[in-house]
Amino acid sequence: MTWRLGIVLAIALQAPRAEMTRVPQFDNDRAVAWRSVIPPHTESTLHRHDRYRTIIGIVGGDLTTVSPDGKKTVTRYETGKAYWQAPMPAGETHKDVNETGKTIELIVVEMK
Repeated sequence: MTWRLGIVLAIALQAPRAEMTRVPQFDNDRAVAWRSVIPPHTESTLHRHDRYRTIIGIVGGDLTTVSPDGKKTVTRYETGKAYWQAPMPAGETHKDVNETGKTIELIVVEMK
């Protein structure tokens, strides 16, 4: 019985892990846009947003942002709704984490 568990565990460890992806939409002299696909239980690297941006929920959900000191903020993106976000304060970073059991998809349009 334990050898079967070992085989199942070995297969699970070899399975490719889902990752967040960015699918470019357009890039011109005024703005850049991409589709973010955020599978369940994935997280981005630490990053920052230096520009104003609009985020549109394609497949909504609760996305958690985590600061380097561990502070969590949950933003609920509703399907079909648009959100305006200002640039982050200087020196501030965060990572995006999908702690839910479903994929979230967003269109991000960032002003240049």
